[in-house]
Amino acid sequence: MHETERSWPQREAWLLACITLAALALRLWALGDKGLAYDEAATALMARAAPAEIIAFHWNAGFEHPPLWQLTMAAWSTIFGQREAMLRLLPALMGVLSVPLVWMWVRCLWPGERALRLWTVALLALSPVLLLYSQEARMYTVVLALALLSLIALCAAVTRLRGWAVASFVVANWLMTGFHYYSVLLIGVEGVFLLLLAWQRRTWRGALAGSAVTLLSLIPIALWMLLAPGFRATVGVIAGGIGSSTAPSALRFADSLWRDLSFGAIRWQPESAVTGFLLVPLILLGLAAITVSDVRRIQDRAIPWSWLIGLLALLPLAISVALFRSLAARYILFILPALCVLAAGGIVWLGRRSQLLGAAGAGLALVPALLGIHYYFGPYVKSEYREMAAFLAANRRLDEAVMLYAPRQHLLTKYYLPEIEELATAPAVELPTYWPINAPPIVPEAMDGVIQELLRSHPALWLVVTAEDEVDAGEFVPKYLTAVAFKERCWEWLDVNLCRFLSPHFVRARSTAVPDERFNDELVLTRATIMAPPANALDQAYLLVQLMWLAEQKPSRDYRVTLRLVDNGGVAVAQRDELPIGTLLPPTTWNAGDEKPGYMALPLPQGLAPGDYQVLVGLYDPSTSVPVGEFVTVGTLVLP
Repeated sequence: MHETERSWPQREAWLLACITLAALALRLWALGDKGLAYDEAATALMARAAPAEIIAFHWNAGFEHPPLWQLTMAAWSTIFGQREAMLRLLPALMGVLSVPLVWMWVRCLWPGERALRLWTVALLALSPVLLLYSQEARMYTVVLALALLSLIALCAAVTRLRGWAVASFVVANWLMTGFHYYSVLLIGVEGVFLLLLAWQRRTWRGALAGSAVTLLSLIPIALWMLLAPGFRATVGVIAGGIGSSTAPSALRFADSLWRDLSFGAIRWQPESAVTGFLLVPLILLGLAAITVSDVRRIQDRAIPWSWLIGLLALLPLAISVALFRSLAARYILFILPALCVLAAGGIVWLGRRSQLLGAAGAGLALVPALLGIHYYFGPYVKSEYREMAAFLAANRRLDEAVMLYAPRQHLLTKYYLPEIEELATAPAVELPTYWPINAPPIVPEAMDGVIQELLRSHPALWLVVTAEDEVDAGEFVPKYLTAVAFKERCWEWLDVNLCRFLSPHFVRARSTAVPDERFNDELVLTRATIMAPPANALDQAYLLVQLMWLAEQKPSRDYRVTLRLVDNGGVAVAQRDELPIGTLLPPTTWNAGDEKPGYMALPLPQGLAPGDYQVLVGLYDPSTSVPVGEFVTVGTLVLP
């Protein structure tokens, strides 16, 4: 044996150690910098419940996976706490563990293919989607690590026919399905492979043994699926959605799913995610290469592992595109090792033709990996709920109400704003302590009284807006609040908005005018009241004006009101234009004789010079921007 051949195992061990350490550094880097997303907050809150409560909830709740993940995180949180970084530490470590595990798996399949397993290890370590889920407080990398243990045990059982390998295979699958339902797809792939292997070897005994081991692996999850009320409810909803006209087309779904798997950036995908398709020719080339190589080995009674790799890489993808077009990439993350093996196979095949071709293949694979990592650690933002919560905590006063619009976000609110003991919700529901909630649609006739009561008992109402389409597609709540309170201001973050409304019950009138001004013989401004600045205003000053409108006849247009503050030279220094009472009831929905109050909050610019300013009200037709009638002076603002 040559010296270089004797040194290869040691060099390979060092290379594996370096790649694994690099994977560890990537996964621990800035681990707690990004705020929690909704599912991560669910992990944190549900882990605070007692183990018996966790099991009971998952038994009965729809769209929840088996309870092993939450039970694991309950124990983990007891030891390490629930800061963002600590919640993500276990998934990060499992993401790192997958690197040496994939090396062990490929070595078991093809012991002589050093280059193939090292490239596979490198591609898995640099996978952007695996990095993303290694820094997410969910079970997906745990499932991946268990999937690799299952595949290693399968290889050992098939090649060595050892009882311990069969037992390890079954136990790994039991644990894997206890974390995530969709991992049954992996067991299905393994079962199909075992049947094909038995067919190739022409042995009924092997077919029966493979079927028995596969079925044994499925017993716990099958019993859970059969008996758990929550899972039966989930199946009913999913079955009803198969073939739904609302599902994306197969091509569109496949495109999005592949970008997610190859590039990452699941929620906010950049244009550069298209580079993930650079892996496709490498994967096809690798599949062809290992298949041809296996054809030669089969003649020597070798096991056709290319069948397993091809099935694992392609079958879950095909099933997802054909049946489950709401499926997310994270649910089938266990196919990632097979995709990496195929891409590595393409690189190795090219490299054996020439170093230049090998370098080109490596470049194709590294482009989406490096761009994806750069994007993830750069502009990618998981959620900005944490930033919104910090702003709300800094600016909200203790007597001001907070309403969650919609209630599903309550887990995030409880994680980031634990000091708020009372939370109003739209729709009004009772919030569970730890569990997610799917609220019913808002009923306007039931919601208006809730909002009025909040405005009567609190000087201000903060409306936290995210996922509102789930409960209020018509946006009744913000429209109604605009109609019955002073909309001070809204702030926007990536995935959540925050609006502050001032209650008219907690401000006092400073001056009242009775202009009795008619506009186009349709609307009459009967009264205008300027309110004293509220004590609970934020750093920006506002002029609050209540306008009382009377429809002398049914309005023919959806007029806009313009409220202006004008200096002594006639120059408008502040302006706000709105429908008379907001978008809930535009003027054309009024009838003759209707009288309605409108509430307008006019933000005042910083650094206004001392002096007297006139408060003017006008009306105009938005289709032409032509004023209707004259501006009416409704008061004076004196700045000392």
